[in-house]
Amino acid sequence: MDLSVNEFGDTPEPYVDEAVTITPIPLSLSSPKPAAPTSSAFIQAFSYPPPTFEGTEDEVLEYKKNIVHEMFKSGITEEDIADDTTTTTTPSVAKRDRRTRRVALAGISLPPTEPADIVMAYLLKNNELRGKLDMQKVNALKVPVGPLLARLKAGEDIEIPVKVEGGGTTMRVIKSADVLGKPIRGPVVLILDVPKVEYVELILRNERLNSEAVKGADVVVHMLADEVADNQEYIQWMESFGKSTKVISLQSMN
Repeated sequence: MDLSVNEFGDTPEPYVDEAVTITPIPLSLSSPKPAAPTSSAFIQAFSYPPPTFEGTEDEVLEYKKNIVHEMFKSGITEEDIADDTTTTTTPSVAKRDRRTRRVALAGISLPPTEPADIVMAYLLKNNELRGKLDMQKVNALKVPVGPLLARLKAGEDIEIPVKVEGGGTTMRVIKSADVLGKPIRGPVVLILDVPKVEYVELILRNERLNSEAVKGADVVVHMLADEVADNQEYIQWMESFGKSTKVISLQSMN
C-alpha cells in the first residue's frame, strides 16, 4: 500500500491537503488504565525489543511512518503466516503464534504499547469538484473539439483564433469559469470506532458528532462491537442521520 501517514497530537488539528480535510474527533472515557498483565506467556507473546526513538521530532515521526509502511507492505500472505508444523489448542495460542510469525516475516520491531481509553472518530470533507462542462456555452463560443476542451474542463483558461473584419484573425480568451457549471459539493464521510458500549454516551453528548454538518454526511462507517450494535440508544442515533446517508456497519470488533 502507498500510505500517507499523519500523526495527530494531544490537541489534534484537522489534516488538510488539496483534496480533503480530515477532522479528528477524540472520544475519551478518562478512566484509569488497567494494570498490565504479569503472565510470562503474555510477556513472551507481545514483548519485543523497543525501537530507538532518539533524534529530532521530524526524525522520530519519520521513523514511526516507516513502521506503519512496513506493517502494510506486500508479500506476506495468509499462507505465509500459517504454520502446518504447529498444532494450536486454543484461540489465544493461535493468535499469539500468528502474531509472532507475522512479525518475524515482516522483520519489524514494534514499540511496546499499553491500553488507552481514547478512540478517534474522523470527519472527511472532500473539497468541491469542478462543475461539468456546459456544451451549449462551449458551442456558442465556437471552441473547437479536442484538447482545448480538456483544458477548460481542468480549470484552465484558453485562447482560440477568431476571424475579424478584413479577413484577419485575433486571439480570444475563453475563461474556464464561463463554460463550467456550478461546483459540485464534495462528499462527506464520517468514520466511527466504537469498541465498547461505554462510548455511546460520549457520542450522544458530542456537539460536533451531532452537528448539522455531520448529520448530513453522505456516508457513515460504523466500526462497532456487538454490544454497541445492539444498543438501542446507538441505533436511534444512527437513525437520526438523513435518509440519503449511506450507512456501512462493521461489527464483531472484539
